[in-house]
Amino acid sequence: METTKCQNKFKRDPSRGFTLVEMVVTLAVFSLIMTAVTGLFFHALRAHRVVLAKSQMLGEAAYNLEHIGRGLRMAKKTSDSGCLSAKNINFEKTARGGVKFQNLNSSGTMDCVEYYLGHPGNDYGANGALMESRSNLDRTFELPLTSPAVNVEAFNVYGYGWPQNDRLQPRTTIGLRIRGRQDQVMNHQITISQRDLDIEE
Repeated sequence: METTKCQNKFKRDPSRGFTLVEMVVTLAVFSLIMTAVTGLFFHALRAHRVVLAKSQMLGEAAYNLEHIGRGLRMAKKTSDSGCLSAKNINFEKTARGGVKFQNLNSSGTMDCVEYYLGHPGNDYGANGALMESRSNLDRTFELPLTSPAVNVEAFNVYGYGWPQNDRLQPRTTIGLRIRGRQDQVMNHQITISQRDLDIEE
């Protein structure tokens, strides 16, 4: 009989509701779960932004290095000193730290082409951008190759076999350092050999 009285004493009456202690414990547990879930959500969001920024940087670097590589590969030896400073040379470093050469365009005339690191302003702000300068008898233009979403911090050009009398096939190495929106930095490098044989003329 005493056991039944003891059990009845601690038995919860459904009509009484929750005690203050039960409510405080429930709220504390719920708050901890919500804090953990919110933290995981924001962490996943930050990671997603970083991945998107890296993907954009990789895409821009790959496209632009391929574009520059195609131009350097198809460079033609100069027949006069109109584009480059001398006759019968393939490439030349410029005062802007870029590389200059001549190339056939789609209409069959020669373009004087330069790739360099510039600061176009406007949407780019203080960001650096890969620039292409192209000129021929009909037109001249300069345009940025990279978008304002990336900051090109360095564009380095190294030439091997550029002189005419060294008996080496011209090769050009391009080094590129890009900073993305999430402050990641990527370094890229490509070496291109000229397609035409460097035969003395």
